[in-house]
Amino acid sequence: MIHLLINQLARRGKGAKAASLIFRYLEESDVDYALVPGETLEEVKHNLQQLVDQGAERIIVAGGDGIIHHAIQSIATTETVLGIIPIGTGNDFCRALAIPKGIEKAVTASLEEPISIDLLKVNDRWVASVMTFGFSSDVNVRAEGMRWPTGPSRYTVSTLASLRSLSSQFVNFSIDDIPFEREISLWNIANTSDFGGGMKIAPTANPFDGIANLTLVSKVGPFELLRFFRRVFSGSHMSHPKVEGLDGKRIVIETAGLGLWADGEFIGESPAVIDLVPEAIRLAGCRDNLKYGN
Repeated sequence: MIHLLINQLARRGKGAKAASLIFRYLEESDVDYALVPGETLEEVKHNLQQLVDQGAERIIVAGGDGIIHHAIQSIATTETVLGIIPIGTGNDFCRALAIPKGIEKAVTASLEEPISIDLLKVNDRWVASVMTFGFSSDVNVRAEGMRWPTGPSRYTVSTLASLRSLSSQFVNFSIDDIPFEREISLWNIANTSDFGGGMKIAPTANPFDGIANLTLVSKVGPFELLRFFRRVFSGSHMSHPKVEGLDGKRIVIETAGLGLWADGEFIGESPAVIDLVPEAIRLAGCRDNLKYGN
């Protein structure tokens, strides 16, 4: 028995329209499935946790980065396999892992044999793709409140609209016990490459290598950020003199009061300990899709 979790509100309600197609393709594949029950997010999370505790073989999640984030809180470090059907707004995790966008192909991929990939753990919270604070957190807050546009371009519009509030802050942190201090406008810790609806914020991030990638943008003005913003979609921003790339297995943010976002969800404030946990989850559908994969 496979358990199916569908975010019916994904893409402003388009998830409900996708549900009938998902049911159809699962039935055509002779798959026995049951929906994860629950009327509210809290009920769904509770019921999902119970299913995993009872040894659920496979959970297929249909939605975007947010519902994936909630699902991995229960599934990480268990034997339960995660499959994903990307019907959300940004779909950054699936884009980075080249999981198919079309529903029929995504259903097929979600039934494949799994491969283990890394996750980040921020204090007690699992993170699939990218954790961020600073300007990129401001972008997330604004994007969550926008009703238009509804697709990945929402993050681009939010970025442009947030430039007026661009600021910087001195941050004390360490990477694998080596101390750092930087004046930072934007910060990301990445397990996978994509962020904000297709921005290659950490173009070399590899969820198979046991290493977290940090992208730091030092104090920068709004016009300068705007000039190299378009380069983020290709990853060429990493050569800009205000951008610094670092990596490590454990990052400790000592500065307090920084709002932390991960996978498009608010997860609390610093201080924080971020660990890269190798092979933390068994994921279906990404085999042979990654140029750096297995």
